[in-house]
Parts: sequence; structure tokens; C-alpha cells
Amino acid sequence: MNKLSRTFTPPDIPQHTPDWARLVSLDFETFWDADYTLSKLSTSEYVRDPRFKAQMMGIKVGNGKTRIIPHARIKTELAKINWATHSLLCHNTDFDGFILSHHYGIHPAFLYDTLSMARGLHSNDIGAGLDEVSVFYGGHGKLEGLEATKGVLKWGKELFDKTAVYCANDVDEMLRVFKLMLPKMPDDEIHLIDLTCRMFCSPVLKVDIPRVEKELERELARREALMYAAVDPAAYDVGGERYDLAEWRTILKTKAERALEGKERDLLIIKRIIGSSEKFATLLEDENVEVPMKISPAWMKLDKEERESEEGLKKKYTHAFAKDDAKFTELPNMVEEWDYDLNKPDDVRAMAAKQDRLQALVDVRIAVKSTTNVTRAERFLTAGANGMSLPVGYAYYRAHTGRWGGQNKMNMQNLTRGGELRLSILAAPGHQIAVQDSGQIECRVNGWLWGQDDLMDAFRDADRGIGRDAYCNFADHVYGREITKADKTERFVGKVCVLGLGFQMGAPKLQITFAKGALGGPPVYFELDKCKMIVNTYRQKNHRIQAGWKICEGIIEDMAAGREGSYGPLNWEANTIWLPNGMSLKYPDLRKTRGDKGWDEWSYQGMLKGTPIRKKIYGGLLTENIVQALARIIVGWQMLQISRKYRVVMTTHDEVVTMPKAAAAEACLKYMAKWMSTAPAWCSDIPLNCEGGYDVNYSK
Repeated sequence: MNKLSRTFTPPDIPQHTPDWARLVSLDFETFWDADYTLSKLSTSEYVRDPRFKAQMMGIKVGNGKTRIIPHARIKTELAKINWATHSLLCHNTDFDGFILSHHYGIHPAFLYDTLSMARGLHSNDIGAGLDEVSVFYGGHGKLEGLEATKGVLKWGKELFDKTAVYCANDVDEMLRVFKLMLPKMPDDEIHLIDLTCRMFCSPVLKVDIPRVEKELERELARREALMYAAVDPAAYDVGGERYDLAEWRTILKTKAERALEGKERDLLIIKRIIGSSEKFATLLEDENVEVPMKISPAWMKLDKEERESEEGLKKKYTHAFAKDDAKFTELPNMVEEWDYDLNKPDDVRAMAAKQDRLQALVDVRIAVKSTTNVTRAERFLTAGANGMSLPVGYAYYRAHTGRWGGQNKMNMQNLTRGGELRLSILAAPGHQIAVQDSGQIECRVNGWLWGQDDLMDAFRDADRGIGRDAYCNFADHVYGREITKADKTERFVGKVCVLGLGFQMGAPKLQITFAKGALGGPPVYFELDKCKMIVNTYRQKNHRIQAGWKICEGIIEDMAAGREGSYGPLNWEANTIWLPNGMSLKYPDLRKTRGDKGWDEWSYQGMLKGTPIRKKIYGGLLTENIVQALARIIVGWQMLQISRKYRVVMTTHDEVVTMPKAAAAEACLKYMAKWMSTAPAWCSDIPLNCEGGYDVNYSK
């Protein structure tokens, strides 16, 4: 059993040693314009666009001098290198590596990426851009000068020479910070970066274009349905319930717009209502909820004198209606602020109805202001056009806990299981897509970490086909009778409890989770007292997991005070928890303050898309962070073992996806199952299992 200790025993982590003489540090400078930029296009769209042109290339082989190669000589210079033996180093290798593969047919022996390394090493410390990383490591950062190249297709000598200095500096700084970061990165993580970049830079999967076209039609219809469900356009027409003629003209602003008819007119009215923060706020007020507000980013950019002026103070707050605004997205869950008796079945149903209405408003606002699902389908069509392969982009270490995130403006991490976009991903001719999904890994890691041996035994027995299913076993206590797999809803309730209550979820949140239909299951309406009974039962049966939350509270206190300690595979010191693979979880500037509810709360300085933000932390949430990080280490290690024999082409959460030849699909699936049932040495006694299959498309 793992034990708490005040000793600090960091693991012995294997280091990575590149072939320095055959390391190619490279940076492309490319044509760009106002409507042709990476801010408007995905990386693959930008590189595959007919307007693409590599204006120059900065290149350094080994520790040699950085050379600047003009457009006309790039292909010739690249051909001089034996890429079967040479590795590539870039800052954002997805960009430069994809240029190499798509335009020059080059696939280097190994891919390094300082952007990915910076994400992994400095999560919650700094952003991962080269300028910030360079300065963090004592450099002068990037130089000025790229703005002058905007829209210029043919560079004169003066512009070329000026940009050459900029490009050479990028190459030199990139190699410098690589050398400084490399000793801090475990060998396995360097290989995971290579594997991740290769999924994008050397794509092999195909796209079922007709299927995506149908999905795009369905998504457009879904958005229309969301809009009609949220707003009755007739109520905003002339003589409608809301506005007089003058106000109505703020919705349909021109004569041409007012002349529209039917659906086209309706949808424009709805979009204007939903898209206007003031008008949308009125819809929320109609539901008797407090309209969420936040400090305006524009106000934050003002200097101190402007912020504190009378006019400045008027601009301090703005509506918090964005998809990243927690106050907004959590509106449907603010049950405690509503006047319902949650021990009365009718009130529980009324609460669920209000949740549905608020969720519809949240969803429609996000749908109108964000076209993610539509643009992703459109990008699938663009990526797979004319038989081209689908670049699978992931952001290595996007999450604080090391999880992969979305990349290339498509987010392959949140493809719905059984959804049409997932099903539209095809194996190359003569191949199959083989998938293995790690079963309940976070629940297993949570139980293993804190020594909940009876839960581990239940998983072992279920994996061997003896004993009872862990979900059914817990559902017995919820329903007071024996639950079997035939009891679909009851087993689902047990599943939600086993997977969800391990991170200190309370009864109110559990009630909401059931009512919303968690994990894709049916809505279940339990009274609050029933949920309290379920939570108490879980904590009594899993007392060691509950004790783990207390241990994590102590770890927070230790990190804030600068004390060292260890528990099982974890070590900690000031603001940092060291993981068994040599990576870390960082909690800078831990502070304790008195919260809104009258008790002490901890927070730390986190990062959200490169912007500093205070984040709360408590025992259960730290437990979740740790468990997610450990589970990610396990799956990443398994992925590397599998990749030694079969190429890994995707990873979705806890899934590993390969593309074997059709004749080898069954053998590949068994090989994958072997490794995904095997644990790394630091947790060799944890029971692991997986399930999967193979097909011509991503259907498992």
C-alpha cells in the first residue's frame, strides 16, 4: 500500500540523446495576407492552399551556421539531406513538418518540437510561443520585422535581408532553448511528441466525403432547430411582443433585410436577438436568473488612469456569454439559487425543465457565436478533398494534466462515439482501423492510488469474467436489490456513481448530473435526500478514496508552505507535484482566501489559452488532476509500446488507434490488448483492461 512520507524521492528518469550531427533545425517564412493567415485557416488548409509559397527557409544542420535559403533553392537544398537518417527540429513542427511532407515529400527520421516541450514543461508558468520561451530561458526573444512581409508575394533584396535576420534568429533561439529544455524532458515524452507530430505531418487516413456532407446538412438543421426552440421570431416582428417599430429596426436594419420572407427572415431575426448581448440578456432575465458578468478584457487593456476614470469605470464589466465563461456555461447547474424544494418530485421535474431551457439558451448562444461543429465538418471536407489524407492534429500537453487537446481547428479529441464525423474517418485502401479503449482507467487509478483494494479486486474479477460487475455492485446499494446488466438504467446509475463520485462530487452536483443524462445515458430524477444517501454510501464503501482527498488537502498546504513530501509514485515541493515519469503538475502562487460561502478556499495562478487566470483547487479537484495525469502517463506509455510494431494514427482520450494491413488486423488488435492490459513498472499491480475492435472506418 502507498504511504505518506516527508522524504522526497524523485524517480530516475531516462534521458533522450539526439543524434546532434544529424539534427536539422528549420524554420519556414511563408507568404501571408489579411485573408490568408493561420488565424483564419487551419494549418493544413493554409499549407495546402494554392496561394502557399515558402518565401525562405532558415536551416542549421547540427551545430553549423544557420543558412537562409531563398524560395528558388529550397527544394534543392532539402534534397541534399538524407532524411532517412536526419531528424527535424522546429517550433511548431506541425507547421514546418507539414510543409516538408506536403510540398517536398519529406518525412524525417524523427520529429522534435520545442513548442510541445514548452507546453509539457511549463504548463501554468508561461505560454509556449517561441518569444516567451526564449525570454524565460534568458534570451532576447523574437525580433521585429515580419509585419512588413504581409501581402508581399515577391520580396525585394531589402525585405529579404531584413526577414533573413528575423528567420535566422528564430532558428538559433529554437536550438538554444531545445538544448536547455531537453535534459528536463523524459525520453518517453520526447517520443510521444514525435508520435503526435507524425500523426499530423505524415497523414494516412482518408475521409468519407458523402458521409461528411450528410453530417453537415444535419448539423445545419440542428442549429436551426436550436434557434427556433430558443426564440419565437414572430415576437420580435412589427407589432410583436417585444419591440416597437424603432426598436425593431435595430434587428432588421436595412430595407433589404426587412423585405426578406420565410425562414431566411426568421433566422436573421433569431441570430440578431441571440447575437446581441443586450437582447440575449433579456432572455436570461425572463428565466429569473442573474445575468453573468465579467471584467471586460478591453477595460483591462486601458492604462491605470483610464481605468479609474468615470468613463473607464462604466466600461469595466461586460456580459460573460462566451463558451469559455464558466459563469455562463454553468447557468443550467445553478440549482441552489433557484426556489425549488429538491425533495419534492414535482420540483425536481420543474428544476430539470428550467435546466433544459437554460441549456437551450446557452447552446444556442454558443451555436450562433461559434460555428465549431459546422466549420469542423467543412474542414473534414477540405482535408479529404480529391483523395487527400486527413491530417490528425493534436496539441501535445494541452491540458494541465498532460492530456492531448484539439489542434488544426478540428479537435479530433471530442469526436462523438458513433457520430458521423468519427464514422467518416476511413483506413487507407487495404487497411483497417484498429481501436482499443482503456476501460475505466481513471476510476482504477483512483482506487489503486489510495489503496481501495476491494474496488481493485472487483475490477480484477470482472476482467476475468468472475464475480460481479462493479457498476451493478454499487447500484445494488442505490436500489436495495441485486442489479444485473439487463437492468440498463439501474446499471447506468451505478456507472455514474462509480466513475463520478471519486473526486468529491456532492449530492447537489450528483442530482444535476443524473437529471442531465450524464455519460450519454437517460435522465434520472432523484430527490436530493436520495442523492445524499448515494454520496454517503459511496464514501463509506470507498473510505480510502475519501481519505485520499484529505491527503491531497495536505499536499496543497505543503506546496503552499514549501514543504516536501511523497506518497506512492508522487513527490512534491513548493508549488509542484512530481509525477513518476519525471513530468510535473504545477500550482504557482497558491493562496488561501475566504470564499463566498464563508470557508477557506485555495487558488493558484493558472493559464487559459496563454492568459493568466486564478483557478480554484481543493482536495477532490487535486485528486482528479493527479489521477488524470497518472492515467495519461499509463496510456501514453502503452501507446509507445504499441507504436514499436504498429503505427499509431490517432488517440481519443483513453483510446489508441492504429491502421494495420487488413490481413494483420486481428493480430494487431490482440497485440494492442496485450499492452493496454499491462501497466508500467511504477504501478505494476494496478488491474487494467481494454475493449475494442477493427473496421474499415473509425467505428469502434
